[in-house]
Amino acid sequence: MEGNAMGYSMSQMLWVCALYMMDSLCSHMVLGFYLFAVLDEKLCWKKMGKFVLLAGSFPGIFGGLGGLFMPGQVLLFYVLSTVIVFSIATFVVSRLWNRDLWRAFCLVGISAILQVSNAAVVGSIVQSITLEQLADFLLFAQQMFLLYPLTAWGISSLLKKLHFGRPIQYLLEDGRHIRRTAVVVLLLEITVEVFFTQRMMLNNKLLFTYNAAVIILTLLLLCLIMYLARREESTRKIQLQESMILQQQMYVENLEEMQREMRIFRHDYKNMLSGMYLYAQEGEVGKIQKTLEKLEMDFDQKIGEKIYATTQMGNIRIPEVKGLVMSKLVKMNELGIPCRLEAFYPIVEIGMDIWDFNRCLGILLDNAIEAAQESGQPGVELLLMSQGGFLTVRVANPWEGEIDITRIWEEGYSTKGGERGLGLSSCRKILEKYPGAVLVTSCENKTFVQELTL
Repeated sequence: MEGNAMGYSMSQMLWVCALYMMDSLCSHMVLGFYLFAVLDEKLCWKKMGKFVLLAGSFPGIFGGLGGLFMPGQVLLFYVLSTVIVFSIATFVVSRLWNRDLWRAFCLVGISAILQVSNAAVVGSIVQSITLEQLADFLLFAQQMFLLYPLTAWGISSLLKKLHFGRPIQYLLEDGRHIRRTAVVVLLLEITVEVFFTQRMMLNNKLLFTYNAAVIILTLLLLCLIMYLARREESTRKIQLQESMILQQQMYVENLEEMQREMRIFRHDYKNMLSGMYLYAQEGEVGKIQKTLEKLEMDFDQKIGEKIYATTQMGNIRIPEVKGLVMSKLVKMNELGIPCRLEAFYPIVEIGMDIWDFNRCLGILLDNAIEAAQESGQPGVELLLMSQGGFLTVRVANPWEGEIDITRIWEEGYSTKGGERGLGLSSCRKILEKYPGAVLVTSCENKTFVQELTL
């Protein structure tokens, strides 16, 4: 296009704006496909529609105006539009998926790497195989509304089946390095964008080499991202294995302690029987009754509680969950915090991914332990009940301060201030993937209770 906007008729201006709007909406639909794959979520068309309209409308308007008023500033226009698209998409993702801006930025960046690479390859293929006689609009429509979305949908579906997004979610859950991750993602995205801008400068003879380079570069970038994500996942698995080893050690130590208590009780039991024999000869029925009550009480305190705790732990039949619970019990024991554990009926399955469940349970227990440390009467109650196809998890701890139940899910909210209010918001984000999961919070009689039902 030559000249400025004043050289266009009104119909031409509307046509240019309409083309840019269609381009923007279609590109954001492709970006949305990859977003769901990176999030490891099932495609939700309602949420997809909101994302496309909210994130794609303004860039479409900006693109139309830029095409009219900046016809000779292609590179500057491309850079400005990319910054605008990235910023708006990050904000929309943070709202629709309840992520903080850093994590939303990383999600958009990883998805954009896939989207831009997809666009570069499809665009170059169409450019090479389309006949010169075809009109520019037919070329545009063929690329934007047929090959581009279809290939994006196919690739994103494959990535979803391969659970491509699961390790990435582990990586983004690590709040300690989220800014570093965002910088890495930004650099990778810039690299892909630079490759994309080179496409229109190449002749058809170099397009095969260009496509191969884009595909190889994209695979290398994805391998780098997956390496960082897998490393974080491996670290968590090692921690789980360590907790399971600790569980076995504690189980052995518990058995040895019970054996020692049994020896002591056996000695005391003989002495009490001798005393009761004398009471029986003298007809002291009341003293015999008191001795038996004391015997029963001593048994419950020294051995009965340990047998009960071992039985409750034995009802947790899932090694990953048992390992987590055991590690938290060890932590509470070291801190001098009493814990009442109850596991009704054998727990053999959970209605969600085991790693997601452990992350949620770990957050609830960590919050309870932290609150119990600051209480005048420390104590934590953990109840797990599996019945009728439902699993209920109840975590309770004493709480003497003020708490706003309506705000505890907000990211960054904490009764202690600072950057400590990330746990429950992270838990809510995990549970959003499971429509059947319900987490109810209450605070009554100076007891803070979290009850999760699956």
